Amino acid sequence: MSSDSPAIKVLFAGEALPEGPTAADLAADDRFVVSRSRDFLDARDHATDTPVDCVVATHCEAGFDGVAFLEAVRSVDADLPVVVLASSVDAELTRRLVAADASAFVVAAAADAHEAVVEAIEAHVDAARKRSDRLPISDLSVEAERRLKERALDEAPIGITIADATAPDIPSIYMNAAFEDVTGYPPAEAVGVNHRFLQGPETDHEQSAELAAGIDAERDTEVVLRNYRRDGTPFWNQVRVSPIYDDDGEVSHYVGFQMDVTDRERAQRELRAERESLNRLLDRVEGLLNDVTDLLVRGESRTETERLLVERAAETYLAAWLGRYDAADERLTVSQQAGDRVVDADPIALDADDPALEPLQEAVADTEPQVVTEDDRLHDLAADEVCVLVPLAYRSTTYGVLGIVAHADSFDDRERVLLGSLGRSVGTSINYTLTKRTITTDTVLTIGVELFDDDLFFVQLAAALDLQFDYETIVSNERDPGVLALVSTQCADADAVVDRAVEYDGVAAAEVIADTDDRAVLQFRLTDSPLVDVLAEFGSRLTELHADSNRLAVEFCVGTEEAAQSVLGALRETYDRVDLVAYHESDPQQTSSGFREELRSQLTDRQLTALKKAYVSGYFEWPRRVEGKQLAASMDIVPSTYHQHLQSAKRKLVAAFFDE
Repeated sequence: MSSDSPAIKVLFAGEALPEGPTAADLAADDRFVVSRSRDFLDARDHATDTPVDCVVATHCEAGFDGVAFLEAVRSVDADLPVVVLASSVDAELTRRLVAADASAFVVAAAADAHEAVVEAIEAHVDAARKRSDRLPISDLSVEAERRLKERALDEAPIGITIADATAPDIPSIYMNAAFEDVTGYPPAEAVGVNHRFLQGPETDHEQSAELAAGIDAERDTEVVLRNYRRDGTPFWNQVRVSPIYDDDGEVSHYVGFQMDVTDRERAQRELRAERESLNRLLDRVEGLLNDVTDLLVRGESRTETERLLVERAAETYLAAWLGRYDAADERLTVSQQAGDRVVDADPIALDADDPALEPLQEAVADTEPQVVTEDDRLHDLAADEVCVLVPLAYRSTTYGVLGIVAHADSFDDRERVLLGSLGRSVGTSINYTLTKRTITTDTVLTIGVELFDDDLFFVQLAAALDLQFDYETIVSNERDPGVLALVSTQCADADAVVDRAVEYDGVAAAEVIADTDDRAVLQFRLTDSPLVDVLAEFGSRLTELHADSNRLAVEFCVGTEEAAQSVLGALRETYDRVDLVAYHESDPQQTSSGFREELRSQLTDRQLTALKKAYVSGYFEWPRRVEGKQLAASMDIVPSTYHQHLQSAKRKLVAAFFDE
C-alpha cells in the first residue's frame, strides 16, 4: 500500500484474546483508524451499515464466536475483508472458515500474529480498493479466484487436501504446506495418489473402514487414524473428510483436514491404560483382602492362619511362601509355601553379611514391603517375575515374612502398599493369638528380670529427681503410635516431674493425672518402648514394673517355655545387661483370666482406657483423688464424652459379673 493511501478503517469485533494483537495494538499504527465493538449484534450492524474497510474478528471457544460473526457479515456483504483471529485451531474450525469465505485466518498464539494480521488487512483492503466495485469472489476471473482460494488454503495452519471424486481411486489434486509439515510428504509425492499410503501396520482397520464408508456414502466423516510420516515415525492423525458438490448436485471433490493429535491421543490412551490397570488391581487385591480378613477371623491357631494365608495368596498370584522370624536368633524359617515354586526351607541367618539377603533384612528391620527383581537366596525368578516380601508386623515387631511371586508387568507400587497393609493386619492377628494364648493357657510362666541400660527413660528420670516409679498400667494399640504409660510415685512436686520428663527425647507428652499428699499418678506418652515391643512380639503380658536410679525391675507372664526363652534372648539383645531374678510356673486361675479376657474383648479401646485411668488414679475412691474432667483432659476429650466411655465400661463390667 502506498504511503499516500488513506488510512484504513478497521473494526475490531469481539473480546481481546489472552494472546495476540489487540485493538490498541492496531490503533498504535498510524495506517489504521480502529473502532471497537465487543457486542455481537452491535459489531454486525457496525460492519454492514457504516463505512469500514476491514474487520478483525476474534474467535474463542468460550467467548466471542468470530466464525458466526463472519457468517452474519457474509449474509449481507459478500466481499468485505474479514480477518479472523482465533485462540486455537482444529479441523472443524478450519472447515467453517473456508465455508464462510474468511479473507484470512491467524492463530493468536503464533509468534508473528501481529505482523500476519497487519499484512492480511493491507493486502485485502488494497485489492478491494483497486476494484471500482466490490465484486463477490465468483465474479473474479477464473485465475484470480483460483489464486485467492489457493492462498487461503495454503496459509491455513492445519493440513488441507482436495481429492478428485470423479477420478479412479479418488486421487488428491491439492495439498497445502501444513499437510507437508504434518506428514513430511512433498507435493511431488502426495499429489496424484490416494492418501491411504499414510496407513501402516498399526492403523486401525475399523477406523479406516469407517472413513472409506463415509466417502462411499458421500457424507462428512471424522476418524482418528494411526498414520505414518515419510520418515516412518507413527503419529495420530485426526482426519475429517467432507464432500464438495457441483452445480448438478453431484460430488465432484472431497476436501480433507488433517491434524496431528498425537499428544492428546497419547494422554487419553495412558489414562485409559491407567484406569484398566487400577481396575485389575482392585479386582485382584480386593478379593484377596476380603478372603484374608475372613480367615483371620476364623483361624483357630497361628499355624492355620499362616497356611490359609499362603494358599489364598498363591491362588491370586503365581506362588507364595511364609517364613517365621525368630528375633532372638535372627533367623527366618520357611514354614508354609504354595504354588508352582519351591523355596528352600532351611533356616536363613539374617545377621549374615550377604548382599542377596538385603531385601529380606530390610523387610524385617523396616517392616515395609520390599520387591525382589533378581534371583537371591530364596528365589529363582524368571525375567518377567518379581517377588514381593511382605513383613507380617505388629507395631515395630516382625513375626514373619510373606513372599509373593507375581508377574512384573501386572504389579506396581500401589499393590505393594496394599500388600503392606495386609501384612500389618496379619501381624496384628498373630499378636492377638499369642497374647490370648498367654492369658488363657493352663499354665503360666512368671518371669522377673532387672534391666540395666543408659537409655532407660524411667531409670534416667528416677536418678535425676531421686525418685522411684511403680507400674500402674500401659496402654498401646495399633492405631495409636507410641505407648501411654501410667506410673505412680511419691514426690513433693508432681508438676516438676512432668516438666523434667518432657525434656527427654522420646517423651511426646507428660501430665499429672492425680496428686495427693502421699502419692501422684503420672501419665507419659512415649514415642516408642523397646520393652513393650519385645513383650508384644512373643505374646507376653507385663504385670509389674519398678524403676529406681539404678535399674528397671520388670515382671511379665508368658504361656510357654519357648516363648520365655525367646523373650529373654530378645531383651538381652536390646539392653546392656539383663539379670534373671524370678522364673516360676504358676496357676493362672484360668476361669478368672478367661473372664477378664472376655470382658476386655467387649470393651472398646476408649472404654478400656477410661476405666483403667479411673481405677489407677483413685477416681473410684472416696474422697476422689481425681475428677472426671482431669481424666477427660488426659485423653484429649470433653468430660461428657469421657463419662460416656466410663459409664459404658462400668455397665459391661457389672453385666459380665451378674449375668449367668
